[in-house]
Amino acid sequence: MTCELCGKDVGKTTTVKVEGSEMEVCGECKKYGKEVLTSEKKNQSTQEVLQRIKEKKSSRRSSGGYEESTEELALDYSERIESARLENDLTQEELAKRINEKKSVIAKLEREDMRPSEDLRKKLETTLDIKLTEKIKSAPTKTTEKSDGITIGDLIEEDT
Repeated sequence: MTCELCGKDVGKTTTVKVEGSEMEVCGECKKYGKEVLTSEKKNQSTQEVLQRIKEKKSSRRSSGGYEESTEELALDYSERIESARLENDLTQEELAKRINEKKSVIAKLEREDMRPSEDLRKKLETTLDIKLTEKIKSAPTKTTEKSDGITIGDLIEEDT
């Protein structure tokens, strides 16, 4: 087989979409496009998703529901940042320099005009020796026995 992009003779090609056109390309040229799933790969991918959903459903049924806990940004993150900064005798500008950010970012965080990104949160936690997240528990879910049919809700739950 011949790569339609570079012209090399190769043993195996992959179908990719390059600038809106589907092409058969070699492994090296594959990076220039987005792989197009063949019907066989689509079926395999769908089967994997369905299997994960069934496993998730069965774990709920066997445990009679489950309680999930996640780490979320604390509601009082701005006060935590400001009080830790003051305890460390730092100005907004000094803190900003330590974490390689602008002073305006620190000011916005302390006014709650912005929420910190994951990277910024980690830098602040390390520098100020504080915790800006809290564990949030969700209530146990009750499940009812249903058919093994898949619903849109099952797919949405899978993503969250």
